[in-house]
Amino acid sequence: MSDSNPNRLIFTLFNEIGIIHQLSTSRFARVLAPDLNPSEFGVLNHFVRLGDGKTPSYLAKAFQMTKPSMTAILAKLERKGYVEIVGSQEDRRQKIVTLTEDGRAARSKGIKAMRPLADIVLESQDLSDLEAILPKLQALREFLDQERNAVDGIN
Repeated sequence: MSDSNPNRLIFTLFNEIGIIHQLSTSRFARVLAPDLNPSEFGVLNHFVRLGDGKTPSYLAKAFQMTKPSMTAILAKLERKGYVEIVGSQEDRRQKIVTLTEDGRAARSKGIKAMRPLADIVLESQDLSDLEAILPKLQALREFLDQERNAVDGIN
């Protein structure tokens, strides 16, 4: 798509990403249920990708949601035995969230549950095309992560 209006191009790009997100998240929610929802999976995935030992406030900022919303997600994950929430050694008023082995296993199970959708995508999309766009999408995500961190004061 060639568009002489850069603002329209950016809107179209984010619109397409948003639609892809909606479609994939809806499909993912069906395969995760009843054990997890996509928000809960997202927290488990965050810990596997970037490490645990984070505060609920940090996680709320990282996921761009309110602290009460994140606290509710973490409480559900704790009841399921997927995370452990303990007082900080440095400041007992702060809580620290860590991933349990059951949480790591639940995340792996969720990824495996995506296999049928992955198979459908691979049947209809050229693997080399997907491999070619992935670095560009990762670079855009990294930029947006840095921008969010700067605005929200996340280290």
